[in-house]
Amino acid sequence: MPEVIRLTLKSEDQCARVKVFGLGSAGCNMIEGVPFPKVAVSTSSTDLDRVSSDRRVLIGQDRLVGIYSSDKELLKHLPSVAGHEVVDVFNNTDLAFLMCGLGGVSGSLGAKVFSAVAQSRNALDIVLAATPFSAESARRRDFASRMLKELRESSTLCLEFGNDQLSTLAPHMPMSRAFKLMNTIMARPILDLCAALPKTEIPRLKRTIGDASAGSFGLGIARGDDRVERAVSEALSSPWFDFDLSGAACAIAVYSSSDPWDRELDGIVSLIEARMPAASLAVGSYADPTLGDRIRLSLVLCRKA
Repeated sequence: MPEVIRLTLKSEDQCARVKVFGLGSAGCNMIEGVPFPKVAVSTSSTDLDRVSSDRRVLIGQDRLVGIYSSDKELLKHLPSVAGHEVVDVFNNTDLAFLMCGLGGVSGSLGAKVFSAVAQSRNALDIVLAATPFSAESARRRDFASRMLKELRESSTLCLEFGNDQLSTLAPHMPMSRAFKLMNTIMARPILDLCAALPKTEIPRLKRTIGDASAGSFGLGIARGDDRVERAVSEALSSPWFDFDLSGAACAIAVYSSSDPWDRELDGIVSLIEARMPAASLAVGSYADPTLGDRIRLSLVLCRKA
């Protein structure tokens, strides 16, 4: 039976030191409203001027390309290659979330560079990447696809959020509102994982993920007598789970309610194990009074790149 680890942040536990990075124009939009220390990174000063963040890093495009093209082992062992302003933003960081849109230079190359630097600073790096609509240019889509493949191979965990799948969730929503919805969805696994993950459990979570670095996200919210079954069903019906779920190597599930109940968490574990019997499972829970009589399930499924 694959391992099941429990992630519960108790009052006496030390919280992980979290930073959220917005890389490129789309990434700078994504980090707005995230309640953690934020770092905005771009090759454009216009992007940085309009974003509210704790730190801003303006990096020239030529320099970013040069850092990206450097030998990655050299980058890890000689942080001066990246520049101290890039390295220093990872001070006092245990968990680094890197948010970006793939297809442009700042987000695509920035995610790869900052992921490598995070690892050199012993921070657990999780990339959350939005990929282009199929209607966008073939050049942009091809570049995004190549960079997604590289990020899956090099980062600890890379979650893909395809814009085409977003259209199935909100087919008639205006584009500006759709992007705001995407930003809200992409922030959800950050909020839930941080609410359930003690600092001491980060190494064990990293071992559980292992080389299953290609991740996708699903969300379920339900109320009523059968709310556990319905929340799991909704989460597993995520449009981003467009693969055979039985092939998932790892699942990370965070359950929240106004008053979390061990019996409901056990029910969630049983239902996930039934669908993915070969997957290692990390589960956590926390209280969220705003949910009222509902429960929420954030589910990340990981597979090998």
